[in-house]
Amino acid sequence: MPRAGFWLRMAALFLDVLLVGFAMSVLQHHFSMNLLLLAIYGAVMWKLRGSTVGGIVCDLKVVRVDGRPVDWETAIVRALGCFLSLAVAGLGFIWIAFDDAQQAWHDKIAGTVVVRVPKGVPPG
Repeated sequence: MPRAGFWLRMAALFLDVLLVGFAMSVLQHHFSMNLLLLAIYGAVMWKLRGSTVGGIVCDLKVVRVDGRPVDWETAIVRALGCFLSLAVAGLGFIWIAFDDAQQAWHDKIAGTVVVRVPKGVPPG
């Protein structure tokens, strides 16, 4: 399957940030909790569905480069790696646009890639 590019992945991330942000505003939590909950949400969704809600809307799926299923360890390492990708002014996410494999830093750390799923094929 073809790899997902920078803008499509950022659109999916934006949808996920809106979803988690809305849920946290309903629950009246603070912004600092949103990042942690976004990471937990991502890890759980990647393990159980292979994608987040934003990824499902954008027809994306997280897969391992070695072809094995995404397990809990991979999902958690990828979620924690997102903090590193974000910590340096978001450079780890911007890396997707310039990387030949279209991987963010957290993808490289976890051994994952994000692919485009053909229409009508469930992401999980």
